Amino acid sequence: MQITGETDLFFIVGSPVRHFRAPIMFNDYFASKGHNFSCAGLHVLPDDQAATFELVRKTDNIKGLCITIPHKINAVPLVDRLTDVGKRIGSVNFVRRETDGSLTGHNIDGQGFMRGLANNGFDPKGADVVQVGVGGVGRAIAFSLAASGIGRLTLINRDPLKAQRLATEIHATLLVNATSVGMVGNIALPLDIAGLTAATTVADVVLKPDETELLAAARALGCRCVPGTAMLKPQIELCEEFLYGGAQQAGG
Repeated sequence: MQITGETDLFFIVGSPVRHFRAPIMFNDYFASKGHNFSCAGLHVLPDDQAATFELVRKTDNIKGLCITIPHKINAVPLVDRLTDVGKRIGSVNFVRRETDGSLTGHNIDGQGFMRGLANNGFDPKGADVVQVGVGGVGRAIAFSLAASGIGRLTLINRDPLKAQRLATEIHATLLVNATSVGMVGNIALPLDIAGLTAATTVADVVLKPDETELLAAARALGCRCVPGTAMLKPQIELCEEFLYGGAQQAGG
């Protein structure tokens, strides 16, 4: 990759960012599509998020942003418009800088997650789903799951014991960890899954490590496991459409 004055700059905004491997995946994919594009991580503290968005408005070779923990919900009032999906979810994970410097916020977390499930052979129709975490990414996933034909969706926030009990009692066919628990620097199990059986698929949104403690424990029980990278790869494709393809239109 050669970065020049004509390169479209793109940043993944989060805190922390040292564990990010996504820039490599973004750069490889966008290069394969023929874009003069460069992605890197920006470590932005919550108090500095608004200033970062203002910088993007004033810098015409920044193509956009990927927004990650802990900034997704707080990004909503910082953009000039939201796509219909962004409005419905109330959370932003991608921002496109328009030619006039205005910012359009969008969310493809849910769509990426559902594509990741499909790519791993999971059919959500009729499934009993327990999801732990209803923050920025959790909201997006919950909306997409609810629209996918599942049988039941149980949402748990900040109560791992309740989540474990429900996952066991309702014989969940899909268990989703939509929290940052298990990420590098926060290594732990978001809940005790000892009562699960091999009939349950376990999906995690954590990108690093690939094999979180949750997934390792689930795999030992014979469960099908869907890692966070399964959700990221489709999002990179969707991001390319959003930034360059005009596939996602602003809702106002």
